[in-house]
Amino acid sequence: MEVVKTNYNKTDKWSHTDLAYIRQDQALEGFYDFKPVLSSFPEAIKRRKQFPVDRALLLACLKKQYERMGVALPVADEMILDENTFTITAAHQPTLLTGPIYHIYKIASAINLATQLQKAHPGQNFVPVFIVGGEDHDWEEINHLHLFGRKIEWQREAGGSCGRLSTDGLEDVIQEVLGLFSNAPHADAIREVLAHCLEKADRYGTFHQLLIQKLFGHHGLVVLNMDDEDLKSAFIPIMEKEIKEQFSFPLVTGSQKQLAKQGFKPQAFCRDINLFHMSDGQRERLEKEGDVIVKVESDQRCSEKELLDELQRFPDRFSPNVILRPLYQETILPDVAFIGGGGEIAYWLERKKQFEAVGVFFPMLVRRNSFFILDQAAQKAMEHTGLSWEAFMSEYDSIVKDYLSEHSKAELEVNVELGMLKAAYKSLEEKAELIDPTLSKAIQAEETRHLKQFEQLGSRLLRAEKQQQETSLKRIRKVKDKLFPEEGLQERYENFLPYYSMLGDAFITSVIDASDPMESKLTMLIL
Repeated sequence: MEVVKTNYNKTDKWSHTDLAYIRQDQALEGFYDFKPVLSSFPEAIKRRKQFPVDRALLLACLKKQYERMGVALPVADEMILDENTFTITAAHQPTLLTGPIYHIYKIASAINLATQLQKAHPGQNFVPVFIVGGEDHDWEEINHLHLFGRKIEWQREAGGSCGRLSTDGLEDVIQEVLGLFSNAPHADAIREVLAHCLEKADRYGTFHQLLIQKLFGHHGLVVLNMDDEDLKSAFIPIMEKEIKEQFSFPLVTGSQKQLAKQGFKPQAFCRDINLFHMSDGQRERLEKEGDVIVKVESDQRCSEKELLDELQRFPDRFSPNVILRPLYQETILPDVAFIGGGGEIAYWLERKKQFEAVGVFFPMLVRRNSFFILDQAAQKAMEHTGLSWEAFMSEYDSIVKDYLSEHSKAELEVNVELGMLKAAYKSLEEKAELIDPTLSKAIQAEETRHLKQFEQLGSRLLRAEKQQQETSLKRIRKVKDKLFPEEGLQERYENFLPYYSMLGDAFITSVIDASDPMESKLTMLIL
């Protein structure tokens, strides 16, 4: 496998905020505590120690969840309890069979960084952690995956927390997926992994937790489901503060306004109360109306006191939204760094004052690695074009234009001839002005007509050349579609299974080895 790296600005698919953070734009410096460089970690570790977490609670919850999965926790109990152990965390929704492949890249980046830090700081311990964000109810976002250009969807009714759903109908999805890999070298491995996860899972969140554990557990990854009553009990004080004071709204919106002044768009929408209430297959937004709290979807109403009493007795009925979720995560885990994509980093940048208000450690924000993958077929097509993979970062029409200009037997640009034609008409107009000024408009009309005809002839010339180069242009289209399916990023569309089916765990290992989230480079993996 060949690994090639380049700068992120080679393509325009990244957001303004994402690129600004990658290049460490000074305009963002006031919105985070630690620069995302290796030299920042000694200070981050020192500061992290000033914010202790309940390690005994964390260990008990992990052991409970791993016992339910029937899997051994990949980290020793003593290590989790050790005050010199820190976590490197990534998080994602339980997208179907991991969904887009950047899900895999997040985890690989976390594992790679933990390994780097372990070597650089032998007196400390660093554990990569993946959080299953199963409390969301964005079913349309997680219920499908793409394989070989085909959308495979889990057809079922869904409501409330996606992670709490049963696995009904999931076996049909798995059978459909397995049918696409029946002749692949590692088809049996895929079958065994998915069958094991389906057999052991009591609900969908557990299925996803098992799947990630099977793929990455032997690389030292710990997988944690935050939809846990005991973990939420530790977060009661902050949820209570949110209900009573709505403290997040002025702090987050204030940061958003400051960022907007620097040219950065707001990310997550902040509400007065950034909690959901979960019960009976529903996840309902909470709104404050005077002295009453309203569960929006059911229109049930209660007093603030009644809601706070319920919070104390049943914390698992309350779910932090995107505004409070980072606080929940950092209250539970001894994180020194959070790994996220450009969108995640952007909304974490809006949170610093919110963290300060409740005395929670704000971790280093580390941008995960982004990859493009070329399989053998696409690689051969690229080699036949004679173009580098960086050339494919441009728009398709631009690539074609440059290719034809370089490989055509004749000059395809007609700008020189157009200039000569315009000059001839201008000269004719000048002569007409001296003889009969009324002829000028007629000459201008003829010029417009001829220029249009001339441009059409130029287009015909280009089309004729395209026909001559049809095979090469098909190869260009093939590579372009591989890297940018449906004009989007490969990592946000393709699933990991086609690569895993060919290489097995060697693919996972290769992605981890090729990762380096501290390097801030766009990476091409050529299989």
